Order: sequence, then C-alpha cells, then structure tokens
Amino acid sequence: MIQATARRPSFHAQGARAFYRGNPVYTQAAPLRIGLRLWGIDDYEVLRWGERLPTLGERIVWDIVHDPDSDDAGMVIHLVRSSAATLGSFCWNCVGANRAMYRATRSSSLNVAVFSGDPRRLPTPRYGLWAMAGRRSEAETVHEVVRTLVFPRMMDTR
Repeated sequence: MIQATARRPSFHAQGARAFYRGNPVYTQAAPLRIGLRLWGIDDYEVLRWGERLPTLGERIVWDIVHDPDSDDAGMVIHLVRSSAATLGSFCWNCVGANRAMYRATRSSSLNVAVFSGDPRRLPTPRYGLWAMAGRRSEAETVHEVVRTLVFPRMMDTR
C-alpha cells in the first residue's frame, strides 16, 4: 500500500505522491529522496509498480515529481517513453526530458533518464546519463539504475 509521507514533509515536493513503507533502519543519515519525473507515462502506471521499488528500510523515499524546479530530491529519474509513432522520427517526450537533463547539469542532484522505445528516436545531442530499457520494463530498469548508482552510496552512508 502506498501511503502519504506527511510525517516527514521536508523530504517531499509539494504536489508529489510518495512511496514510503515501514521497517526502518536506524541511521544518522537523512533518507535519500528520489523523484520520478514522467514523460509520456501516466502517474497511475508508476503507482502500480512503485510500491515494489527498494527503500532500504526507509533510507530511500520515492516521489512522483511534477515540479521541474523541485530541487529537494537527491536524485531525479526521468522516465521517458517514446511518443506516438505518427510523429515519425520526432519524439516530443525525449525533447522535453533532454531539456530537463540539460538544465539539471547546474543542479546539485543526480539526474538520470530511463528511455523505453525506439532508440533511433532519441535526440542528438543528449545531455546527462541515459539508460535504455530495451526489453525490460520501466520498473526493472529503474530498479537496476538504483541498484547500480544508489545502493553503493547508501551502504557508505551510515
């Protein structure tokens, strides 16, 4: 069950939905807030599989972020789904995400884009780190990105 995180409002952007579960691990470090920014994906799709994202015993808090200027996330994962094929080689969702990734180069948070769709539709040049989902679902790819980039960082923070 996805619950609101009203007891720790300082870790959540206004208007964002949070994935937060019990089983706390006691540590001196504040939880890492990971925002999911959606491009061509509906909130309800992410809410369906978002509960299964790792929390490392409350050390990671997940949000769906709608505010592009939300700078209180330690990491933002841009979930980018290729837009309709009727647009030919143009991918509007990719352009928006690429602009957001470019603006994020000046922010203090880590930004990663997870793309699902035809890689030939990706914009050039691309800014930042882009992970291709390939045959994996968005949920599996997000989990892999977090396992690779976040878990080692969280294990060092105690």
